[in-house]
Amino acid sequence: MNRKSRILTMLLAGLMLLSTVVAFTGCANEAENPSDSGTESATGPAVTEPETDPLQDALDAALADVDWGGEEFGILYVNEFGYAEEVEIVEEKPSVINEGVHKRNTLLEEQCKLEFVLIPTPNSAAMSKLQGEVQTATGDFQLHTQTAAGTASAATSGYLYNYLDLNIDYEKPWWDAGTLDFALDGKVFFMNGPFNIVDDDVTFVFIFNKKLREEYQVDNPYELVKNGTWTLEMFNSIISKLATENGDGTWDEKDTYGFSTPASIGNTFFYASGLKYVANSRDMAEPELVLTGSKMEQALNVLSIARSIVRDSYVAAQGSEALSKQVFIEGRSLFYCEAASYLRALNQEMDAVYGIVPVPKYSKEQENYTTWSHDIGSTLSIPTSVAKTGNDMEQFALVLEIYTLLSQQYVRPAYYDNMLTTRNVHDSESAEMMDLIFLNKTYDMAMYFHELGFNALFSDNVAGSDKFASQYQAQAKTFDRKMRNILKKLQNAN
Repeated sequence: MNRKSRILTMLLAGLMLLSTVVAFTGCANEAENPSDSGTESATGPAVTEPETDPLQDALDAALADVDWGGEEFGILYVNEFGYAEEVEIVEEKPSVINEGVHKRNTLLEEQCKLEFVLIPTPNSAAMSKLQGEVQTATGDFQLHTQTAAGTASAATSGYLYNYLDLNIDYEKPWWDAGTLDFALDGKVFFMNGPFNIVDDDVTFVFIFNKKLREEYQVDNPYELVKNGTWTLEMFNSIISKLATENGDGTWDEKDTYGFSTPASIGNTFFYASGLKYVANSRDMAEPELVLTGSKMEQALNVLSIARSIVRDSYVAAQGSEALSKQVFIEGRSLFYCEAASYLRALNQEMDAVYGIVPVPKYSKEQENYTTWSHDIGSTLSIPTSVAKTGNDMEQFALVLEIYTLLSQQYVRPAYYDNMLTTRNVHDSESAEMMDLIFLNKTYDMAMYFHELGFNALFSDNVAGSDKFASQYQAQAKTFDRKMRNILKKLQNAN
């Protein structure tokens, strides 16, 4: 086994171990040889030290001091894009996720001594309701779930509280390290974690038809991933000769392809190649534009390969994304790329067995397979009014932490372990691949702050005319000014 394979195996094993802890099996493994553990005393046999569960330890510590006094504790959430499933029981969609959410909400009320109030809202009204709460400080809700793009706008409008002002250890594994480093002016205004499902649901994955793979005698994608050769060039070479026109003289969804995909695939290839437009973190004075020099050369090479890929593929136009799914379901495409949420439909509608792998990376030398989440993904934020309504912020921090820990205990396993990697995959290798995919998600503020002008740039050039370099340079010239305006707006609002 080469070094990369060993690293991959260790990462997968570590993540699977974490999943075991998260799922609360609660069963300590007995040592095969009891004499190898514990200490022999003068009065008796060796005593085995019990294994500790860091999640339960954190929950016990928070529960020891929390008491919201029987008052209401509300969450304003968007009831579109599948968001309701994160927060409430969705009666028309019975699932293990519903059960996990119900358990989490019930225990939150009981253990924190509060009434958990659910406030659904259309996405179009979310910002105005958040603004109203911040201005009037009614205390109607203490948490807010909205799209990542909408939340970014709320942050610069001064509506959101800084997570880093709370006494919470965000380095724990149940908090998302990517959003923890999504900082502006040294502050973190939104976080991802086990409480938001939609962020994972809109994370992009590659899917392949196992029957077609055997018919076409294509190398096993699982093995290509494990040995580090699952690259854009490799993928392009696999699909380049598979397109077949059915004889009616028109290339459309009725023909056969190596790959079917929605038109937004360009951004997926961009981020899978380890690229970003903007770098920012808690330790940086201000965000920086990083797509320069060798990174720009790499981006242009990725663009060239991506344009070659889509030229031989079925690309569904915006608004007709279902057609690319249909091509795959009907067995006329070897590979398919979409958000992870589509696995539920594939499992119900597709007769053939499919497998799941990460999006191909740029080169064998690239360390990780990376992916991204669409800007409609959910994220959790805190209105600034929380600190204005007489709340004990230490108590608020405890309730927030318990909400997160209970989500990790009940919601995350229901979604990830049961729905995503068990019910909607067809083999253990695909489940391992899902672990690998979610291990390295990237967050780029260019996708969420649309005023920077980069969010559709690469994707548009993959599907359309090849003018990326000049269009990028035009936007880059205004980046410093736009970034200063964003930071100034943020500082003035706070």
